[in-house]
Amino acid sequence: MIVTVIIIILLLIISAISKSIMDLINFKFTDSVFSKLKNKEWFDPSESWKNKYKDRDPQKGAAFFGSTTFLSWTTDAWHFFQMIMLSCFQLIIVLLLNQTLFVNYELTKLIVIDILSFISIKAIFGFVFELFWKKILLKK
Repeated sequence: MIVTVIIIILLLIISAISKSIMDLINFKFTDSVFSKLKNKEWFDPSESWKNKYKDRDPQKGAAFFGSTTFLSWTTDAWHFFQMIMLSCFQLIIVLLLNQTLFVNYELTKLIVIDILSFISIKAIFGFVFELFWKKILLKK
């Protein structure tokens, strides 16, 4: 139990650091340490969004399969740190499920349940996000 609490606290810290990076990149990029890095095309939100597209040109379509959807976290710093933040919260959910629903399971079964739970949580979140982002909330 104490190990779970420590892991949850560490996940919250990593999540908070990731969120602060996201906000700095998005709202104060020129004042941040990231503006001094060589790879600004990955950090600068005014440029990094283009990384999702072939030759950084939206007219040419996606740079690779999934670059504009489920793999967008590989294309720029903002989405990368968002993935870390969300994954931390999703792992916290998995850990809390362990403590409440799967207390008496043997370790090998618990690991399989954890992996399947994490994948399911990510899939449901991703599906609902894409549905609302691309279909429901756009003006027709």
